[in-house]
Amino acid sequence: MNPCPGKTKRSTRGALMAAALLLMLASGIFMGAWVSLMSTRAAQVSYMETAVQRRVSVGNSRQFSWQCALDKAFEPNNDLSANQTGVFAGNAGGLSTGSGWTDLNVYKSTDIPGVMTTVFPYNYTGMRPMDSYLNREQFSRPTALTGVDNFAAHLFLKTYCPMLAGDLFITYRKPSTSPSELDVYANTSSHVGVWKVEGRTVIRSPESLFARTTAGPLQLPFYTRSLYIQSHDSYNSRAILGTDLNGQRLLPSNMPAEPSTTGPVSGTASESFKGYLNVIRNDINPDNSLWHFMEREQTAGRSSYATIDVFSVSATTTGPYWMEEQSTPTYPPPGWPSGYPPKLRVLIVQLNHASLPHLRIHGVVDQIIFKGQTNPSQFSNAGLMSPVMFAIVPMNSTGPSVRDIRFERDNNRRIVIGAQHWNAATLDISWGGNPGTGTEYLWRTVFINEYQTVMLNMPANVTRTVRWIGGVMTNWAFKRRVAGGVNASRLVFAADSSLTT
Repeated sequence: MNPCPGKTKRSTRGALMAAALLLMLASGIFMGAWVSLMSTRAAQVSYMETAVQRRVSVGNSRQFSWQCALDKAFEPNNDLSANQTGVFAGNAGGLSTGSGWTDLNVYKSTDIPGVMTTVFPYNYTGMRPMDSYLNREQFSRPTALTGVDNFAAHLFLKTYCPMLAGDLFITYRKPSTSPSELDVYANTSSHVGVWKVEGRTVIRSPESLFARTTAGPLQLPFYTRSLYIQSHDSYNSRAILGTDLNGQRLLPSNMPAEPSTTGPVSGTASESFKGYLNVIRNDINPDNSLWHFMEREQTAGRSSYATIDVFSVSATTTGPYWMEEQSTPTYPPPGWPSGYPPKLRVLIVQLNHASLPHLRIHGVVDQIIFKGQTNPSQFSNAGLMSPVMFAIVPMNSTGPSVRDIRFERDNNRRIVIGAQHWNAATLDISWGGNPGTGTEYLWRTVFINEYQTVMLNMPANVTRTVRWIGGVMTNWAFKRRVAGGVNASRLVFAADSSLTT
């Protein structure tokens, strides 16, 4: 029997009230913390929104600056007024041109890392990231762009010679006047695309390799260390494969392609980034033209140039160059005498001559013989001689052109040869004489082909091979005649750095 029933009921009610008070206190603390957390989270979201807006604005501004550079900076002698501004709606980005620029020309800049003492060692075409000729420009945040800290968009505009960076075989967009494909790959009964590239093969315009009947995927038959499709044409990029140095299928690089240009190629500005090649004689962009480089070198007092536009038999054969008429050619061209005059008109160039000028060569001669060095001492000394440029062009817009080039013995002098035609005439290239040592011709040359059908003729002696030190830039057919066999090792393109000077 409970002696105090009333006291027990009061104790129970007290305990329940205490528990209720504790629950209310805990709920209050929880709700207070929740409200505080929600307030903090709201403030955080507000700050994040501001940070995201700023990041988007800065990113858009830098892309805007990049687009502005692509649109403005690669036109020679371009002016950009200072303090021009542009702001996207909603403060989503913008730029100010800052101090702007006057007569900006990335093709003849002397503002480079280190000290540049010449305007030329090579025709520095192509625009991709590389240590070389450098322009530095800067855009800034426009005052009208609010809510964003001050920032600067730095533009580093670089140019370089692709072949000196390892791009040893480069195909550009085919001429717009040609309906057929750019052929560096078709193996036929008369010519083949078989050689070795100890560096990169770069395809600037994959669609140029295809005609309506071209089967895909297209596998390039020549061997190469790497294949780079420098194009935004993703469909045709997937349709081209390479062959590695071991003869296995080689996939192209899937790295993003940088926008690049050799500069203006015609009066249409929109063609700058389409992969066209026009650097041999380009009056629209003389600052990136072999023809006009010669004038710059002469004006700078470093070297002179001469123009061969009249055939004249020379009285002496001891100068830097001379001309001969040969009834019985020293090096008969393929098919001789069919299609040739009774006497072959020959220009002979002595690459070992210290007074050799740059040459502009018109189609008044049928054949050019480039004479190399005759002994190891001459070969070594030639590597220290000044570079020489040769621009080979037709006599006029529809005139005859040089039909045959002979490389005699070895050559260690840096030379650039540009051959340009108006309708894809055939140009044969062959090697003659004896190599300086062993059985391998060492020939140092950067070769640029614009709309010529170039055919390489391997030495008649099948034990002799060719090591081409430098590289090739071409926008039209570049093949080997099948008469020289199909051994890829007989013709190797190697980087210029592989030959000691």
